[in-house]
Amino acid sequence: MTIDMEIQHGLHRPPDQLRDQLRTWIRAHFDLDESANLINELGFVNRHSGSTIDSQFRADLALVSNQLIAYEIKSGADSLRRWPAQCAAYQRVFDATWLCVHASHLTEAYDITPQSVGLIVVDDLGGLVLFRAAEANPRVDPYDLSGFLWREDLDSLCRQHGIVGRTRQTKTQVRQRIAHDLPLAVIHASVLEKLKRRGMVEFAGLPNQCATKRSASLRARLQSKEQAET
Repeated sequence: MTIDMEIQHGLHRPPDQLRDQLRTWIRAHFDLDESANLINELGFVNRHSGSTIDSQFRADLALVSNQLIAYEIKSGADSLRRWPAQCAAYQRVFDATWLCVHASHLTEAYDITPQSVGLIVVDDLGGLVLFRAAEANPRVDPYDLSGFLWREDLDSLCRQHGIVGRTRQTKTQVRQRIAHDLPLAVIHASVLEKLKRRGMVEFAGLPNQCATKRSASLRARLQSKEQAET
């Protein structure tokens, strides 16, 4: 393959390939403990003002350790048109947010991305370079964060902390009560615990292709479960 062909391939590198590279980069640059998990396409919700239905989003890659960290990937073939709204949504639930962006988008990304969001640059040959580290996010919303919890998780959290609600409450009502009555740190700890225990992860020693198939199957089952709960 010639240099020009390699550059062209880098501009249009498939998202799954970039995500695998990003996984490798994260494991090489951060001291992760054995309980840390990297989850592909982690779905989450934000409260939609004036509506009873939450807005739905999906992080390209999420790191679950002692923090919940989001990574959004924008290849050379992507646009940054949706990024400002995505970034605002991420900052309502994640402890830190990173944007992994192709070098062709760097100037625009730098201009429209908050300084607290980390930037990782992908070059034409697929290399990843740290441009700016992410900072801690102080704007996590307890109601939106509770959206990671399933209904049985929410009910269990209520029992653990003596929260008594009306019978036949909807999931939304339970989340509102928890967000009002419990400290953010308690909700945060529960979310980390539950996400670590779910199977949407790449297990150590499992080939990437197998892990991806397993994650896709589990995501489909989890989405069906979430739809049944709402």
